[in-house]
Amino acid sequence: MSSHEFEPACRRMEWLDPFYKAVWEKAFAEAIPISGTFELTSRCNFNCRMCYVHLPESEIGRHGRELTAKEWIRIATEAKDAGTTWLCITGGEPLMHPEFETIWRELNQMGFFITLQTNASLVPRFEKLFQECPPRACKITLYGSSDQVYADVCQIEKGFARANAGIQMLRQMKIPIELVSTVIRQNLDDVENIIRYVGKNKLQWIPNINVRTAGRGVEVDMKNLRIRPPKIDKPAGQETTGQKKRIMDPDRKPCTYCKDFRLGYWIVWNGYMRFCSFMNGPDIPVRDKPFQECWQELVKFQESLQWPEECRICEQKESCARCAALFDIENGNLKMKDEFCKKRKG
Repeated sequence: MSSHEFEPACRRMEWLDPFYKAVWEKAFAEAIPISGTFELTSRCNFNCRMCYVHLPESEIGRHGRELTAKEWIRIATEAKDAGTTWLCITGGEPLMHPEFETIWRELNQMGFFITLQTNASLVPRFEKLFQECPPRACKITLYGSSDQVYADVCQIEKGFARANAGIQMLRQMKIPIELVSTVIRQNLDDVENIIRYVGKNKLQWIPNINVRTAGRGVEVDMKNLRIRPPKIDKPAGQETTGQKKRIMDPDRKPCTYCKDFRLGYWIVWNGYMRFCSFMNGPDIPVRDKPFQECWQELVKFQESLQWPEECRICEQKESCARCAALFDIENGNLKMKDEFCKKRKG
């Protein structure tokens, strides 16, 4: 059996049109990089407590150099030739890249299906640009329903007012919007108000409670941010039988659980192609090498990555819900984080 003979995540993407689903299936079979993310910058005008990307401008030089518009356009051209169709533009706050408008216009003219991921606060500055070159969709981070909550979470003044202005402008332009909220201790009490805002504006909303680090040189105080997952009582008749439900196949490779396996990639702001935004590797220098060569190297990395030995011999290996992004990359291998095991084993 080949390393990818299992049900790929794209087969369960019910939201896809049948035609596009068939396209994704073919791309999976042939390892075509159909989906990509360009993380344009680590700059941001917000300073969110849980952000694993944002660096102060004075720190950026210590971790690399931002790709220029010319470099992003070269990479995009080669990515398109390799099969990339869906593209997410993110950051940091992508609108803060010094050459954002140039990059956006060029990508738009290439014909990608582009999703813009933004905090929306700078969107009004680019109204003309988005009228001329609209995104296919926008994914917007919403961290509260008032300026006070934004001050607590994003450590910025008038954050909600500015984000709401951008959201309303995009709504008037009829651009599809999906709101995403990371719920931490500082905005937990505001969740009901966020839900009211979502309902009032008739928008899609995805809440999550995951706070992670990514080995990017950004310190995230997870201990003082995370909230406990809500306890959900099982319906009558669905009590456990005492046997643990098998949720992980210990023989299945780590990357195969992800929807981007053999299909997608992430290019971080300082020019490295990676499998996942949360992983601190591999460092495949797409700024210095042809895109297709980097993609082939990434697929090889995905296919060869194995769980650490500690996982393979652990008595909880079939019941532990683990993701490759929860580990570090060291010398091309997954390295166990002590706090991960302590949490899982209680």
